[in-house]
Amino acid sequence: MKKIGIIGGLGPESTLDYYKGIIDAFKADYEQTGYPEICIESVDLKTFVGYANNDEWDKVIRILAEKSERLKNIGCEFGVIASNTPHRVFNKIAKKTTLPLISIVETTCYYASILGLKKLCLLGTRFTMSSDFYQKVFEKKGIELVVPDKDEQDYIQEKLFSEIEFGIIRAETRHGLLKIYERILQDDQVEGLVLGCTELPLIIKPEHIEGAYIDPVAIHIEKIVEYCRS
Repeated sequence: MKKIGIIGGLGPESTLDYYKGIIDAFKADYEQTGYPEICIESVDLKTFVGYANNDEWDKVIRILAEKSERLKNIGCEFGVIASNTPHRVFNKIAKKTTLPLISIVETTCYYASILGLKKLCLLGTRFTMSSDFYQKVFEKKGIELVVPDKDEQDYIQEKLFSEIEFGIIRAETRHGLLKIYERILQDDQVEGLVLGCTELPLIIKPEHIEGAYIDPVAIHIEKIVEYCRS
């Protein structure tokens, strides 16, 4: 098995899900294979958000590339960034590290294309929804992504960084998020929902929505496990 490197902390709650998800995937054949080695380099969320808010993506690139090299230097054979938002500069990070990185956006796009989906709603942080790094990847597979309007993006951003990132799950917040999705479902005739923030699966579950439920965290973990075994 290959040694796994995870850049986590963005946010902490979903980093726990990554670790647990990988371990759970190996439980069935633990007697034959055991568990993989996993190393986590945790980034300070507050520092990251500050850089993102100030549009200082060069500092994000430097920090995450340095974290990747640390993982490489302690024997990790590949790595992942356990967050969607930093994938805005994923290609630049990948060029500055010798550690092979698996993209959450690329793996999610491949999954959606296998399902034959052509039009989806994308929810995430404001950094993700107001950028086009998800769209650029999905467009290559002929998939259109629709994002909320500015006021809706502000609402999602506020709830993510005041509640959900801290593991605070409120029914009224879930209702507010679903209301946004339902508007887009009706207005734009999307076929499903991409949860483009790793914390969103904590509050929105498959039974809450109409249409395809695309959870990049689960898809990313499945790819990590596959690559680890290869």
